[in-house]
Amino acid sequence: MKKLAIFKNEFESRSFKSRYQTFEGEQYIIDLDRRAEKYEVGDLICFVNPFAGYPIYLEIAISANGALKFRNWEFSEDGNTYLHTYETPDKFKATQEQIDTVNGLFSGRIRFEGLNIAVGATVQSVCPIDVEKEEKLTGEKIFLNR
Repeated sequence: MKKLAIFKNEFESRSFKSRYQTFEGEQYIIDLDRRAEKYEVGDLICFVNPFAGYPIYLEIAISANGALKFRNWEFSEDGNTYLHTYETPDKFKATQEQIDTVNGLFSGRIRFEGLNIAVGATVQSVCPIDVEKEEKLTGEKIFLNR
């Protein structure tokens, strides 16, 4: 069984509110031998490099019912720390449950197995973000960069 541990750096351990930290606790364990969960028609396949500065890539699926499913860990130099997809709004029709899950990831209300995942523009184009709704659900103001 091959595993990899990512440790929180000193800056992140002390400076961020827990909602904005990459993961909870002092370390995150990655099981490189983990098997992918079953693909189902309608899954929105997404990918992210969740750890800035580490060449490890995570692929997940958001099922039609909104559940987050593990697909793959692999080493990659891509380095994009935002969740993206190859799907486009003209080819993929997201369910309301998928949109709700993406909104929860965006606000930090939902995490994937303890990981805080920033949602990129390609995923947002398929699953639009309702900032006002997320502010009500989290009870916090969400600040946007423009």
